[in-house]
Amino acid sequence: MSLHQTSTELSYQELLCFRLNAIARRIARAHNKACAEAGITGGQSFVLFDLLDHEGDNITEIANRLQLDSPAVGGYIDRLIKLDLVVRVEDPNDRRLYRIHFTNKGRQLAKNLMPKARAVHDNICALMGDNVNIFGDGLSKLEEGL
Repeated sequence: MSLHQTSTELSYQELLCFRLNAIARRIARAHNKACAEAGITGGQSFVLFDLLDHEGDNITEIANRLQLDSPAVGGYIDRLIKLDLVVRVEDPNDRRLYRIHFTNKGRQLAKNLMPKARAVHDNICALMGDNVNIFGDGLSKLEEGL
């Protein structure tokens, strides 16, 4: 298939939006499998991974980095609290805000799960071979342009 064809010449299965969606689901399944073994979802794992670098941030800050809306991240955090993986701590300077912190159990789970997420990443890179940097550049252009 040539990507230079006009979209009127392509079947729906050749459209980039279809192909990217299908591939994203395959990647998510691989990541979600590792997360399920740890008792969490893929979305929850990204909250935990973000906290490894930004523990103590509020929901809005986390949501911005995860490119999700605050209510979605709030839902993830509610479930992570029920699993005793994170806690909400009232911000001492602004009582309207809550800061998100790990429990010991949560920090350990995030650290143990990160190598499994990296293994999914490494598998994708291996499949891409010499094209991995071109692919990464293309993803960056999509992120900037959409």
